Amino acid sequence: MSTAPTPPRQHRYRRRADMPLLGGIRPPIALLLILLLAVAAITALAVGGLRVDETPQAVRESHQYAAEDTAASLRAGLHESATDLRRAAAHYDSAPAEPAAVLTALGQAYRKWRGTVIVRPDTGRLLAARGETVPLAGLDLGQVTDTAPAPLLVPSATGTRLLTFALVSTKADGRALLVASDNLRLPGTATRKEQTIQVLDADGAVLDSTGAKLTADSDRRLVGLARERAARERPAPGGTVSGTLAGGPDEKGARRVAGYAVVASPGGHDLATPLGLTVVSTSTVDGRPGSLRHPALGLAAAGALLLVALLLAWYLIRTLQRPLLRLFLESRRLTRGEQLDQPVTGPKRGDAGRITRALEELRLQLLDPARPPAAPATGRRRRRPGTALPLALCAVVVLGWSGPLLLLGGADTAVRVPAQVVAGQRDRTDNAADRIRQALNEGYADLRSLAPALAEASVGKADTLLHDTLAEHDRYRSLYVLGANGEVLAQAGGAPHRTGPDALGPSGVLLLNSSGKEPRIAARAALGGSPAEPAEGDAPEAKGPVLVGEFRTDFLGGLLTRPGLGRVWLVDDRQRVLAANEGYSSFGELPDGRARTVLADARKAATADVVRTGGDPALLAAAPLGGNGTVGKLGWSVVTAHPVAWLHLDQNRADRRAVLAGMLGLAAAALCLGWLQIAVGLPLRRLAANAEALAAGDRRTVLYPVHHDEVGAVARSLELIRQDLERAARRTPVPTPDR
Repeated sequence: MSTAPTPPRQHRYRRRADMPLLGGIRPPIALLLILLLAVAAITALAVGGLRVDETPQAVRESHQYAAEDTAASLRAGLHESATDLRRAAAHYDSAPAEPAAVLTALGQAYRKWRGTVIVRPDTGRLLAARGETVPLAGLDLGQVTDTAPAPLLVPSATGTRLLTFALVSTKADGRALLVASDNLRLPGTATRKEQTIQVLDADGAVLDSTGAKLTADSDRRLVGLARERAARERPAPGGTVSGTLAGGPDEKGARRVAGYAVVASPGGHDLATPLGLTVVSTSTVDGRPGSLRHPALGLAAAGALLLVALLLAWYLIRTLQRPLLRLFLESRRLTRGEQLDQPVTGPKRGDAGRITRALEELRLQLLDPARPPAAPATGRRRRRPGTALPLALCAVVVLGWSGPLLLLGGADTAVRVPAQVVAGQRDRTDNAADRIRQALNEGYADLRSLAPALAEASVGKADTLLHDTLAEHDRYRSLYVLGANGEVLAQAGGAPHRTGPDALGPSGVLLLNSSGKEPRIAARAALGGSPAEPAEGDAPEAKGPVLVGEFRTDFLGGLLTRPGLGRVWLVDDRQRVLAANEGYSSFGELPDGRARTVLADARKAATADVVRTGGDPALLAAAPLGGNGTVGKLGWSVVTAHPVAWLHLDQNRADRRAVLAGMLGLAAAALCLGWLQIAVGLPLRRLAANAEALAAGDRRTVLYPVHHDEVGAVARSLELIRQDLERAARRTPVPTPDR
């Protein structure tokens, strides 16, 4: 009796047998191709399209920073001058003196003013005068009441003068107006020979200048344009008005570059704001001072990535996508019962090859339900890499393209640094040393000015004077008076670092300790000495009570903090760190040991050099504090280190963009290849193990598709085959032995 063939069984999974458009193996391969092509385009535009800047940003920034440093020093000098004059005048509030005696004491304590006068504000009568003639003509002194006027710029026969005012108490005339006259001088700003730094008033008149003189009309016009732009701009919240300008090229291709900065404080509420001052720094830049190491690097890398993208897409389609689709078609043929007499032709390697061999065994079992199950897969076959191997090969290819680009950011040491940038680092380091020197000398001058008043004051009055001085200046952490035996007679602020006879010694600036958590830098002035102790000379030994002011370490660190200067350290004569603009170890060695070589060359003058050995290339500079006074005799120096990679140079910009392109390529590969491994590789490996178990006779484990994709379709086909084999096993009669 013949049995009619059973028609192909319909199943509810049949309606979803077509492959999905948004899942499976196609989307990650397509996305990988799209992302790599996008990275290739970015590389061609961002790296290959980069051109040499005729005025490198690092050169322009060096002028902007020079103008900002000069403006900050000028602003601090104006504030310091007004504060010193008013504080010196305040000493006579409780003990009025003769006008001539006031000017004499003021001249002995401070040597910063060219001329000083005391006048009656209501009548304008001159009470005392010292030094050069103070230009008071045209000033309305009758409006002076209880508050001293703000500093003014007034013309005189010998040039523009800066007038600073304070109210002082005199014996015969009561409250009088103390006026100090001085040039508006630029601070001790170091400049290279081709650089010019000028300070201009609100009308564009040059008040002071240092460096080379500007003779060309085009150069003076550029300075005027910089001042006008500074006047029009509005500062960002918490920032100052500053920027750069570049003139047109001359017949030799050279350009004039200018950096500008206003002297007013960021908040615009200080003594310098009404003066309307602007600092402009200019110099000539040679045509095309920058360089690019490999101008065609971006185009070559983009072309290579284009080939890599096409190669990977072809390789993944050939080794993963097509075999998986072929595997799906073969499994669906078996579930439909079509052409069971034909062997399964599918992939032979990897996890797909394991499924192919399992399908072939299942085909034979479908033809002969009595066929014994296949032998279980051995451990060696289970440990084969499978899908992970082609994905790893693709990752290696992308890494081979990205690796050289990633190494460009730090492996190369041939980045050319323009001479203007090196000179600018040297000059800014010298300016930082000058700021420290002036701050220490100003502190010493404050103590010398305060010492006569303390010598005649009672204990309670001395405490009041010290507290008032501490409140006026943010440079001190403590002020105190030590007696003849070193005992504390008066104190304001923190506790003294050291007392007793050992705390006494010569006047001047000194370091109180040589070890510890924090350096104690202090100034010391004798109360019994004359206020005429020279600021720039040998200080006498203190024979009686002394006034000591200990400086705040963070105050000195703040003077070293300037944008674009890198890491800055204040070191003593033994090259131990005393202060820094970043974290440091007190009395420790310089973090960058290469700075010792530059520091050895800077014993008499500032120096700078690009050091390329011993680590990443860095622009190192050093400058001594200098001066002939007690500060100069300390032998201290300021050292700066600015990594070359931080400079805004053409080659650095190209290297950073190349590194970015390499990172984007790696990110694209990691995303898409990881997607393939998670969405296809791991499910396919688990399915291969289940298929081998099914071929080995496991009819109990139900195969569920994890995702509606190619691997899920193969899993559904295997589940249908399992059901067919299970029904066939039930229909097969059990053989009985012959009797």
